[in-house]
Amino acid sequence: MNTARNTTTVTASLPSNHTHDESPPVTTGLREGQAVRRTFTAEYKRRVLAEYDAAPHGQKGAVLRREKLYDTQITEWRGQAVAGTLAGTQKKTGRPTATVEQKRVRELEQQLTRAQTELTRKDQVIADRDAALEVLGKGVAFLDALSKNTTR
Repeated sequence: MNTARNTTTVTASLPSNHTHDESPPVTTGLREGQAVRRTFTAEYKRRVLAEYDAAPHGQKGAVLRREKLYDTQITEWRGQAVAGTLAGTQKKTGRPTATVEQKRVRELEQQLTRAQTELTRKDQVIADRDAALEVLGKGVAFLDALSKNTTR
């Protein structure tokens, strides 16, 4: 059995009245029928938006069906076009990168946490040893007392 990953690009079958040469490719992955997320170029988005906006009232759904899109995608793309981020050049949202000082602070906090954990563990070991020595001392005292009683 061949375990290498085979990926092939297949052009989606389009209706005979489809006039666009640039259709997003359908990619199949390792398993047949595996779902793969489509990606759209900024030019494709602009073209579909223009066509959708130019379509008469009853034909907008036909554009969506032909391109296999949802109206929420059109709404999202229109918002991106208005905001000027349709090309996908907007900065990724999420956690901002840490400065050098923040990284150093985080590193020192981790070292402090590790040192405190180690200190707690060592304190417990010392307490356990002290308890063992106390028991041992009582045992030795008891044996001394016994030996004195037996020698008399």
